[in-house]
Parts: sequence; structure tokens; C-alpha cells
Amino acid sequence: MSQTDSATRYQTAARLFSQNDYPGALAILDELIAANPHAAPLHFHRSRCLLALNHKVDATSALDTVLRLVPDNVPALLMRVELGQVAGEEFDPLPLLHRAMQKEPDNARVLAMLADTESAALAAFLSSGVEPEAESIAEPVTELVAEPEPGVALELQAEHESEIEPEFQPETEPESGADSPDDMSATPPSAEDDASSLAQRAEEHYRRALTEADGEDVVRDLLGMRYNRSALESALHDFQRAATLSRNNHHEQRAAQIAEILGRYDVATDHLDRVLERLPEDSPARGFLQEERDRASQGDVGAREHLATMIEDAGASEQVERNLEEDMAYAVTHTAAELIRQGQDMQTALDAVAGDDSPEAMMATNIAFQLYNYAHEPAPDLVEVSASDYPAYQRRHADACEKALASLGYTRLADAEALGITTSQGIRTLIRVFAHPEYGSAAAFAIKPKWPGLIAFLLMFLTGKWKTARMLECATYFDDDCFMNSRAAGPDPFDNSGIPNYAFEKLPPDATPAQVAERHMERVTGRLADTNARVLPPSSLGDVGQVWEATNALKADYRRQIGYATDDELRALLGGQYDRLAELVRERLKLLAGG
Repeated sequence: MSQTDSATRYQTAARLFSQNDYPGALAILDELIAANPHAAPLHFHRSRCLLALNHKVDATSALDTVLRLVPDNVPALLMRVELGQVAGEEFDPLPLLHRAMQKEPDNARVLAMLADTESAALAAFLSSGVEPEAESIAEPVTELVAEPEPGVALELQAEHESEIEPEFQPETEPESGADSPDDMSATPPSAEDDASSLAQRAEEHYRRALTEADGEDVVRDLLGMRYNRSALESALHDFQRAATLSRNNHHEQRAAQIAEILGRYDVATDHLDRVLERLPEDSPARGFLQEERDRASQGDVGAREHLATMIEDAGASEQVERNLEEDMAYAVTHTAAELIRQGQDMQTALDAVAGDDSPEAMMATNIAFQLYNYAHEPAPDLVEVSASDYPAYQRRHADACEKALASLGYTRLADAEALGITTSQGIRTLIRVFAHPEYGSAAAFAIKPKWPGLIAFLLMFLTGKWKTARMLECATYFDDDCFMNSRAAGPDPFDNSGIPNYAFEKLPPDATPAQVAERHMERVTGRLADTNARVLPPSSLGDVGQVWEATNALKADYRRQIGYATDDELRALLGGQYDRLAELVRERLKLLAGG
């Protein structure tokens, strides 16, 4: 077989190996070995194929052949140490590791394996009660490493993927002459800091960093896990060096992850930028990595928002509309998410809102979240819809309001759903929006209570508390940035009459839609007579949404100032449960408010 043919077959074996076709690669290597029996690299790669096929004894024999041909080949020495003892053999790894150390005294992987092996040998001697000879155990390492760290062990990787020599990968073009099976350049050159070893040592530092302690040198990540800062810094340093040596994307990503734990988001962003530079434009992983990079570039805020969103998604129901049980899960997860955004880690946040899982505590969390959510109502996100997609009772109420308002000059602007409110409240609601050229807008909607279970329903029905809320709210925006709203009193206990620039009035609960609209028109007429203000009527659904958002902002400021709910509002909301739940609700509100 010519040298050119041998090189071609060698590269074919490399390709098959990278595709996990170990039998195919082994067959070619056996063929090449028959023609080149003294080519150590062929025997080395043959051992890797055999090991991948779980033929440990044959793999060991192949490695022994390599070491007979090249006694100081460091990759073969280390792989032989990792394979360890085979049946019927007395095996001492220390001589092999000492040979590797003499060959490459600065190889991080060699030093780590030697330290670990000698520590194990020393422990075995001490447990047997026999005093070891000093020169046989500790001297070679202590000459090179002042204080080798215990436990810096390199785990044996089952498939040895991290040990694959670069020249036996088809993605890497061999240097001149390296494609010959007889050329020992297939063995990696002496590596002052072997990237694979550095990465494994970095993982060991990371594992050692996990701690239960507290103190100045302890870092707590967003999940609530604690790490020794010094060990994390060592892990980051080794991963960064490994990434520099190998240009390996996995090492870059691990460096980025550890940098984030340390709060060094600029470092994390730099590492992820390097990964993205190397990644093909059509790589399926690019979108995920870009999101990760953008999140890191936003620092602590980006990391917290990402985790908070994940927590919220965990509490989301499969359906748009939620039942009461799903409402409870939604409240717990969204409350925890809000605490994470405010600076708490996940474990602390979950303990605060769900550590006490008694019915009273869970109910208090739900009520507090609803109160907080009322003050931080999301943007309505109004979209036009077809009324036929909504329940008949909602359509009937919308039609009744339209009939009552038509004679007063209101016309239908759109049938809509406020998607933002649907998400926060867990119930879809048809909103029929009307417009008047002189008095602004009006919105009609109807909501039934959520099903609480048969027994609870019967109790509510018999006591008259199971009622559909049928509402009409009229709203006017003036050019002096004042707002005026009117509606009949409903099931909510909130009094917003004290909000500056927001003239809000509740009519008696039995007021009809026509009475609500007529009273609102009177109020607008009175204000126009007393001021130089003009009404700015809406011309589109977007205009209505903007006014809605503006009044939400006023309401949010006011609610924060009063602690989200007055005592009178809490009493009206809790009724007979006030003494049992009020203090718990206040505690939860204080948490949500950042107190």
C-alpha cells in the first residue's frame, strides 16, 4: 500500500470514528496496521475504537503495544492509567504517571492525575496501618506543586470523547506529513496547558465550589445555590485558558455561565460573542445563543427577567381561561417572579410565598397578588374580535348596552378583547366599545364568577353571591390631561375617587346602562362649563387603549401610596375572613412592594 493510499484510508477511518462507526474505523485501522505494524498512532487509535466498543482488555493490549513502540508517549500513558487494571494483572499507575511527568512536567492534566493517584495511594497505605516510604509517594509531586489540592480528580469519560487526539478528527486538516500512519506527529505535541485537562480541572473546581456555608467569600446565584467564590474564580480561569488554547465553544459557554454566577456579565458577553463569531449562520443553536448573549449583555436585570419569566411560564395553564385552582398557582408563581425581579433569588422567593402551604397562606398570597395586580394592571392590548366567539350572556349584555346608548348618540366603535387583561385575570371577556363625539367612550362587558366547585357554588347561589357582573363604564379624556369615568358599583371594593386628575364616580349597583351614561354626560357637561378644557373623543380602538393605559398609570401611583389597599377596602373584600386573613395579606403585599 502506497503512502498516499495509507493517508487516504487513515482519513476515512478518522471520518468513520467521528460518525461513531467504530467497527468501520477499526477494520481500516487493522488493515493499515498489517501494512505498518510499527506505526504507534495506528495502535493508539485502534485502542480508542476498541474502548468505544467496550472491549477493555483488547484496548489495553493495543495501548501496551503503543508504549512498547514509544514508551514516553503522554496520551498513551494517561489513557493506560485511566483504563487501570485488567484481569490477571498487577497494575501500578504511578510509574506511568512519573514517566509522563518527566516528559511533560508542565502538563496540567498529568499533574492533576498524579496528585489524585498519589493521594489515593497514601490513603490506602494509611488505612492499612503501614507507614509508606516517603520517596515512593509524595516527593515527585511536591517538587513540582507546592500544595496539590486534594480532590482535583479527572473523571474517566466513558466514551473518551474529550480525549480524542485532534489529528484523528476529519474537521482538522493534518499538518504536512501528519497524514502518514508512521508519522508520530499524530501524537499531540507537548502542551503546557492541555485544554481538555484544564476543562476537566475547571469542572472539578466548580464541583468543589458548591457549599452550604455563608460568608464574604460565598456567592449566591439566582437559584439560591451557594458557591465558594475562590473556587469559582479558579474554574473560570481554567475554562478561559482552555477556550483560548482550543477555541472550543463548549469551554467558552462554560466560562460564560460561571462568569454570570460571579456577576461578571461583561466577561460572559465576551465569551458568547466569540461563540457566535464561530457559529455558522444557519446553525440551529444560533437563536438560543443569541438570546443568551443578549440576556448577559443586560447584566443582572436580564438574568432576573429571564428567570422570572421561566417561573411565570411554570405557573401558566394550558388553556387561556383558568379555574380557581389554576389561579392559585398563577398567583404563587407570579408573586415569586416579581420578588426575583426585585432582587431575591428563586429559593428565597418561593419560600416567602409558598413556604407556608396552609390554605390560609395560599389564599392570602392569591388575594395579595390580585391587589398588587390591580395596581399594576398590564397594558390592555385591545384587539378587534368577532362577538360570536364569546359566551351568549356576554353578547346579550353588549347588545342591551348598545340599544340603551344608541338614543344618547353613542355608536359602536368595535367589539374587542383586552388580551393583557385576559392573561392576568385568566378569563376571556368580550368588550363592546362605543364612541361619542362629545362625551368620549364607553365599554360594556359581563363576567361570571369562576366555578368554585359544586358545594361552594350552591352556598354562593343560595346566599345570592353567585352573580354575573354586568358593567358599563363611560370614560372621557380632556385636553388638560384630566380623566373622568363613571360606572355602577360592582363586586370590587376599590375606591379611586381620591386619585388626582382622575374624577371617578360609582353609581348605585342597580343603575342601568342608560342611567350610567346619562349621569356621565351630566358630569362632563358640568366640567366643561367650569373649565376651559375640551373633550378629546377617540377615533379608533388604539385611542381607547391609550386612555386606558394612562388611567392605569394614575391608579398605580395612587395604589402604591396607600399600600395597595385601604383597611376599608380589605374589610369589604375579605368580609367574614378579615380577622383570619388581613394580616397575612398585608405581609404578602409588603413583600410584593419590595419591603
